[in-house]
Amino acid sequence: AFRAADAALPCPAPPRPDAPLLLPPGFGTPGPEGPVSILLDTDMLTDCDDVAALALLLELERAGLAHILGVAVSSACPASAAAVSAVNTFYGRSDIPVGAPKNGTGFRRDDSCFLDALAREFPHPVADNDDAEDAVRLMRRLLAAAPDRSVKLVTIGYLSNLDGLLRSGPDECSPLAGPALCAAKIREWVCMTGNFPDDPAIDNVNFTRDAPAALRAVRAWPGTVTFVGRDIGHNIFVGDRFHDLPEPHPLRRAYQLHRGRFGENWDHHTADPSTILYAVCGLGPWFARQGGRLYLRDDCSFTWEPGPVGRMSYLLQVADRTETARVIDALTRPCHAPATAVPQPSPCTRPAGR
Repeated sequence: AFRAADAALPCPAPPRPDAPLLLPPGFGTPGPEGPVSILLDTDMLTDCDDVAALALLLELERAGLAHILGVAVSSACPASAAAVSAVNTFYGRSDIPVGAPKNGTGFRRDDSCFLDALAREFPHPVADNDDAEDAVRLMRRLLAAAPDRSVKLVTIGYLSNLDGLLRSGPDECSPLAGPALCAAKIREWVCMTGNFPDDPAIDNVNFTRDAPAALRAVRAWPGTVTFVGRDIGHNIFVGDRFHDLPEPHPLRRAYQLHRGRFGENWDHHTADPSTILYAVCGLGPWFARQGGRLYLRDDCSFTWEPGPVGRMSYLLQVADRTETARVIDALTRPCHAPATAVPQPSPCTRPAGR
């Protein structure tokens, strides 16, 4: 398990190396229920923080705190699934099943500055989105196999796949329709989106780029949801120390291509890594919870009505943002060598997870 002392291993130290990391007591020991089972849904398209979020999740799995069931991609860009598969493979988890949107769903842009490079420069068993499993079927299959109320669904992108899941009917994976399957298997949906408490829908791309899907998914969600707003991650920055990662490294390469366009300082917002930190590690000393209700309008703008913590809540930042950034950086960049031998499952025999 990861310990605060692990940050002091002989590798480049974060700023203020003499100060302890802001970690809760006993951090690094899984709770009584064991590692947190995570089903991740990422757009993996235009922003390098999706790569950092996936790398952080894989490191937390190495530390014994998480168990990754699968990764769905909500981007229709052909290289998105390949990039996810490349990162998984680099960390020795090429067996993680990867899904992608099918039948014209998902959102596509062709201006990513790093996807094609990751797919070209790093090995990956999933060739592209066409080669990936249908994302909705993947989610249904993994949820059906999971114990009841055991899964955290984490969305750090568009809600195309979640909308498809909620609108899905009984099939060979499960006799339950989408809403009933989610209610039975998912203990919490952790959703990165928006600016809290009120959002005019100017820059909330996780809702607006597939607005019909976002409206249906949020309004039909049958269980507990925690929103992680841009007001959290867009004020916490990491990335410049990714210069220190060994080459070749997909995380370093993504930030080099994305952030290097603007200069030598690669620091970038952590909208998606902050979401992973909460999903796996909880509130810790970093966050608090605001209860109430989200009123989502048809144009994807929203207003939050405060109230008791119940079915809906959003995160509040309570720790110093620089200290939270140090934690995210240290957990994402622990000293390790990538796996040298990774299994390459055939597309027709992808396992359901480790």
